[in-house]
Amino acid sequence: MDSLFRDIRYGVRSLFKRPGFAAIAVIILALGIGATTTIFSVVDALLLRALPYPEAGRLVILREVGAQGNQMALTGPDFEDIKTSSQSFSTLAISSVGFPLVVTGGNEASRSRIAFASRRFFEVIGVQPLLGRVFLPEEEKYGGPVAVILSYGYWQKALGGRADFNAARLNVDGVNCVVVGIMPPGFDYPADTEIWITTNTDPPSTSRATHNLPVIGRLRAGVTIEQARAELSGIGKRLRERYGEQMDAVDFALLPLQDFLTRNVRQGLWLLLGSGSLLLLMACANYTNLLLAQFTVRQREFTVRSALGASRWRLARQLIIENALVTLPAAGLGALLASFGVRLVLALGADMLPHVNAIAVDGRVLAFSCGLAVLIAVALGLLPALRLSQQDLQAGLKEGRGQSADATKRRLRSALVAVQIALTLILFAGAGLLGRSFLKVMQIDPGFKTESTIAMTLSLPSTITPEQDEQLRQFYSHLLERSAHLPGVIAVGGINVLPLADRGAGGNSPLVLPSFLINDDPAQKGYAIYRVASSGYFAAMSIPLLRGRIFDETDTTKSSHVAVISQSLARKYWPNEDPIGQRIQFGNMDQDKHLLHVVGVVGDVRDVTLEREAQPTVYAFSLQRPQWWQVSRLAIVVRAQDSPQSLIPALRETVHDLRADVPTSFKTLDQVFSSSLNGRRFSLVIFGIFAITALLLAVAGIYGVMSYVVTQRTHEIGIRMALGARAADVLKLVVRNGMGPVLLGVTVGLAGAVGLTRLMASFLFGVMPTDALTLATVSVGLILVALVACCIPARRATKVDPLIALRYE
Repeated sequence: MDSLFRDIRYGVRSLFKRPGFAAIAVIILALGIGATTTIFSVVDALLLRALPYPEAGRLVILREVGAQGNQMALTGPDFEDIKTSSQSFSTLAISSVGFPLVVTGGNEASRSRIAFASRRFFEVIGVQPLLGRVFLPEEEKYGGPVAVILSYGYWQKALGGRADFNAARLNVDGVNCVVVGIMPPGFDYPADTEIWITTNTDPPSTSRATHNLPVIGRLRAGVTIEQARAELSGIGKRLRERYGEQMDAVDFALLPLQDFLTRNVRQGLWLLLGSGSLLLLMACANYTNLLLAQFTVRQREFTVRSALGASRWRLARQLIIENALVTLPAAGLGALLASFGVRLVLALGADMLPHVNAIAVDGRVLAFSCGLAVLIAVALGLLPALRLSQQDLQAGLKEGRGQSADATKRRLRSALVAVQIALTLILFAGAGLLGRSFLKVMQIDPGFKTESTIAMTLSLPSTITPEQDEQLRQFYSHLLERSAHLPGVIAVGGINVLPLADRGAGGNSPLVLPSFLINDDPAQKGYAIYRVASSGYFAAMSIPLLRGRIFDETDTTKSSHVAVISQSLARKYWPNEDPIGQRIQFGNMDQDKHLLHVVGVVGDVRDVTLEREAQPTVYAFSLQRPQWWQVSRLAIVVRAQDSPQSLIPALRETVHDLRADVPTSFKTLDQVFSSSLNGRRFSLVIFGIFAITALLLAVAGIYGVMSYVVTQRTHEIGIRMALGARAADVLKLVVRNGMGPVLLGVTVGLAGAVGLTRLMASFLFGVMPTDALTLATVSVGLILVALVACCIPARRATKVDPLIALRYE
């Protein structure tokens, strides 16, 4: 221990003698460790660490698989058959994702996230209420009492944390509910849920084609997921044999809950972690170059120590300690940078990443950071020590102090520069491809104009009686009419789902469109997105009318139900005839069997994502289909003459005057359009930061190596200039030596980029992974930057005074 402490004290003194080296080394390593730690904290929280539930590895999600390979929620009859027949699950339950509904009865009306849950949901998840109880069997039966369980945060916000919460009566979507329990703080499944409500608000479905039951299960102890999948497939086969065409699923799917929650981000996170690791390798290469320069100066010191009897292990320990005195502070600074990096990740990806509350720089992440520091210290300490133990001591003692011209060291330094250039090119190629994809997506015409337009989102409780339907119809009519007469308003309209607002469906995920009947003929089936809109919606969104007319005052509740269709639908189903006057029946969406008479054709709209082609769309008239109009997220779109934000107070007051219990939220269409790009923006920003950091490290590495080479060759340069070499000759010599590793690195980097960027194919749009323009631009740009980094030391070399250089010895 005494010798260990002496080595530590010696290492500290050695670093204090070289403060510039120590500071630069800490900063370089901190950048690499910080980048890797940032992404690791996300990967660890979402992919590596078990979910915060008891025996979370046994939690699974059950899905049905359609004929097109798409996965769907279960139907009611299929769920009951699985519960009866399966032996693989200890418990099965229903748990829908959270969605916003109007809630009254608390401190104020709110639009809160509600999740339907069956009685055994809390048993499946393994978490019991902090206060109160779970649902009772009678609360699962249709027509029985409706009960709710509140999240801890909602209990504090809406009920003020009152102890007699079970005396509270909340109204959720028009249904009176009794509060029976409070969940513990931090419980967040499904994500962001504020209220869990019983599943008895609607009658049980008897259709095997109505996929509306999200099911979660817990595997029995000892049952593997492969065994459960095999059993489910057998059950599905027997059900298809029994029910035939009544059942539209072809198989059942079983996914671990963690895999299901991270299915849309898993590949991207591993890709980002790999990019962060490349940046860490660059930092290590840069630090190794610094160590080589220092080792050349200190080689005589270590040779003398070896000659005096220092063992290989003693030299290695000294080097490891000195490295650790650099890498451990770098790990601490890297962890600090990672804490800021995690905030950036959460700001960019909060609406894409699941259970973001678990993402933090905690003990596991700090241990990872320190582990990287120790690994780097050991690896870069052992290698020089091994080489020292193999050298000829007499030859080493004869070398002049600091004058070693070891060709091996020069080749190693050049190789490290080439590695840095290659890794930088790979990162910049990835960032360039993502950037070009982003620009191409930005250039897509969504089919509507976003400028000077704002969307007001609101929702009312579901209607049950015809009287409530009529009240709702009057409310919407008055709201649209009064909003249209506000100063500065050009057009007002409403739709049940705003285009690009629902980012749950990824651009690459299977899209299953609901079906409709042409002329009410079961033999003529079509597929389209179903929307319900008001007459002013198309003017408010600047969606062009191509043929026929829009809804008008002649379309009443007593007249024929009408529809406007998109150009792509007309082209697909009536390519050689006039679509005006055609009839379709879309009753499977809202149970309204009225035929829809096509009265107009409008331009296509990118409804789901910008990347996906515009889908065939049917727009029904809101005043004729009020039930479907109000159960989804109603958006009132207002086009203004000037700034749309100036209309927010007047719009909010208009809603309050009509109904004081309706909460509202506002977002401009520019914000909606921008939010639809969040996924691409997230990857681009992270990749871009990594690439720029890599470039700075590469430039620093090239500059440092060239500066060191110029210093080492000052005597040689002086002789050349004394013998008549011109400044231009010296400049060419130094630049040629510096650019050799750069060109090698670019060549290797291009080969690596061609291979590795193929992993990014699913993240690109309109650009091939081997896009020649991107690779060429990145390569030329990197060469030019490297050339500048070489020229600065080279110009300094041309100013060497031969007389001074010849006295260098």
